[in-house]
Amino acid sequence: MKSALYAGPRTFELKDVDVPQPGPGEALVRVRAVGVCGSDLHFYRGDFPVPPGFVLGHECAGEVEALGTGVTGFERGERVALELFTVCLTCEQCRSGNYHLCPSRKGNGLNAPGGLREYMTVPAYAMYRLPPEVDCELGALCEPLAVCVHGLRLVDLRFGDRVAVLGAGTIGLMAVAAARAMGAAWVGATARHPHQRAMAEALGADGVFGDSAEGIAQLTAAARGADVVVETVGGHGNTLQEALTVVGVGGRISVLGAFTQPVQLHPLLFFLKEARIFGSNCYGRPGRHSDYELAIEIMRRHAEPLRRLITHRFPLDRIADAYAAADDKRSGAIKVQVAL
Repeated sequence: MKSALYAGPRTFELKDVDVPQPGPGEALVRVRAVGVCGSDLHFYRGDFPVPPGFVLGHECAGEVEALGTGVTGFERGERVALELFTVCLTCEQCRSGNYHLCPSRKGNGLNAPGGLREYMTVPAYAMYRLPPEVDCELGALCEPLAVCVHGLRLVDLRFGDRVAVLGAGTIGLMAVAAARAMGAAWVGATARHPHQRAMAEALGADGVFGDSAEGIAQLTAAARGADVVVETVGGHGNTLQEALTVVGVGGRISVLGAFTQPVQLHPLLFFLKEARIFGSNCYGRPGRHSDYELAIEIMRRHAEPLRRLITHRFPLDRIADAYAAADDKRSGAIKVQVAL
């Protein structure tokens, strides 16, 4: 099978490798679509260390090809979306539904081989059957959408809440869509580029503002004391302090952005507003339904608007072009996918 291997900063090598075989409790999946995530770009640029020969890609969907011993409930050819985790299933975190915090977890495309290859093996518990309305390219969008669902569940998003989203990359835009689908009465967002602004409006934002100081002031006024602020930028920006500015008294802040260095906050705002801040890491099962299941249902109900997030599609043999496009926002890219 063909596999794209990381070969150093901004470099890939396409090689023929053996097709893996599913072990007990695993399935072999024919990968059909893999999204390029912001965290993938950190590896791509060399910001985060990864050894040469590693396989990136954790936003994956495909078709069941074969089942290992002990796996039931799936049939060959069924379309599935894939969670990225392999976990122990026995520790306290796993038993409580917080398997994303399992101390022995492995993540496909993070510290275990990912999906930029024609076939991959995954635990059967990491597969979610896709409904007829959701094809594989939409299925690969379910992973980042589940991240947003989890972040909104952590802050107990309530029907009628006013929500402000900082950032309009893929996660920010999906947070707009998820907040609207989960009952927010008003959703505002900040965006840097015109194509991000247009997409935020298409996905249900009531107001979109610049990411400048003036834009934050306008968002703060329009949100009228946001019940929930979703921070999606991370990096080394000032967005966590901006979230404290935008959030209302007693409000909640969900941090989805991955910060790469320490940031400064003004503690007095916590004190005066009694604001609460929640770090949000991937997704889990907080109740009867997992974050991933809710993401798939949102995708089923809003398939075509969410499909517009996919702005660029590349075959596997153009993996370098795919990552270069994702890394250059001037390309108009929102979500870049690799089709296999």
